[in-house]
Amino acid sequence: MAHWSDVIAPAYVRNVANRYMVDNPLEAFDIFPAVPTTRLTGYLAKYNKSDWFKVGSVDAYRRSGATESAGDDFATDKQAYTIEEFAFHKDVTEDDRNEYDNPYDPINDAVDFVMNRLSRVLLTNLIDTYLATGVWANNIDLSDSSYDQWDATTNGISDADPVAYVLNWMELILKTTGYKPNKMIITWDVLKALKTNTKIMDKMKTTNDKVITTDLLARLFEVDKLTVLSAVNTTATDFMLTKKVFLGYTPPRPTKFAPSAGYHMTYRNFRRESVQTRKIIMEHLNNAVRIEGKIMTKPLVVATDLGCFVDNVVG
Repeated sequence: MAHWSDVIAPAYVRNVANRYMVDNPLEAFDIFPAVPTTRLTGYLAKYNKSDWFKVGSVDAYRRSGATESAGDDFATDKQAYTIEEFAFHKDVTEDDRNEYDNPYDPINDAVDFVMNRLSRVLLTNLIDTYLATGVWANNIDLSDSSYDQWDATTNGISDADPVAYVLNWMELILKTTGYKPNKMIITWDVLKALKTNTKIMDKMKTTNDKVITTDLLARLFEVDKLTVLSAVNTTATDFMLTKKVFLGYTPPRPTKFAPSAGYHMTYRNFRRESVQTRKIIMEHLNNAVRIEGKIMTKPLVVATDLGCFVDNVVG
């Protein structure tokens, strides 16, 4: 017997879900590279810092005539992971489907509702994992340090020089790892302080830029990517995160031959989809159709010395 939901193709639901994630990406995921996996548990290979800096005797590398070159191998550590599943659903009734008026579309709206909720859950999980005190080897609190908070002013002139501060924090990482940080996350209130910072505006006088944009700030701070975290909290009373800056290094692509501050493991099914959806007939709910989405992932902090977390950046 045909069911009213037969017109809703599972492939259509999948396409809508994947389209939503493409149109509304979790930019924090771009900071920490994704490692696709088909294993629910396993090990992530990561580099051993001491092996990369090892040199030994320079004489061992000198060669003359038909002799073998010096040789060695690199050592790798491993880190265990267990994929976690995050799932959410919305039920669509036959009345919802048959009696809607444009511009409403109950199926598209249901998929978008599910994916929006999952996105917010995942973003919260990322914040809890990466953007907290005590996670990284370098932790700085601007309310209790020799630095000025970025919104502090004297006679209308900014007290803080954010570019100089960021260069100092980069140096903390560079001189202990050999890698210059290339990624940065700031919260919305920090962006506001940067846009009105007089020292940054003075630096702009020698450029063609007339507006302080995130692209300009990325160039000033010499990072490949700068992300502004502006998601609103659950009660819609403030942002999820405020007064924070994260600075770190991650490679262009995941590899055990180079370090990374963090990765997020992402499980993919046989269709190589990271977002998985289902259409379920709920007979006991008056034959409603359940639109369910799930994402299976695990954010990992890999190299704590490649990150710098700064709190109370503004007052």
